[in-house]
Amino acid sequence: CEFGPVWGWLVETKARWDELEERVKAALAKKSTHEDFSMLSMLLQELQASSFVNKKLKADLKKRIQSIASATIAKDDSDEEEEQGRMCRQCGRYPVSFQLIPCKHECMCRACVRQSLGSQEAFDMLLEKRAHVILPGGAPICCPECEQAAMVIVLSE
Repeated sequence: CEFGPVWGWLVETKARWDELEERVKAALAKKSTHEDFSMLSMLLQELQASSFVNKKLKADLKKRIQSIASATIAKDDSDEEEEQGRMCRQCGRYPVSFQLIPCKHECMCRACVRQSLGSQEAFDMLLEKRAHVILPGGAPICCPECEQAAMVIVLSE
């Protein structure tokens, strides 16, 4: 008798986890483009907010998001030469080194990104991985050009 409500909750939770897992697997099964970035980010947020534990699924989703972010900044040499002299839109003192996703503005220098991330460790990881995913619930980082909240910061050098 007492197990009825608890059992119902367990069955409902398992069904929600299964449905979420299927949506993530379906998203990972198809070839993703930059247009899928927001949807994949939302799925990752759902996974992290749920108590569903599937480390491989979360890792695969994070890798896909990072690969989209990296592909977004791929440019030919002429674009790099054209933008080489741009200065940071936040401080105006240093050349731009980072692009913000999803707005795709390349507008922040190393000093401003380091300050925005709040720790040297996070900045070092960004330099090592060439991209940093801004997790929900953390301090928002807004684009100094359009003021849109960034989901990923990508090294563009």
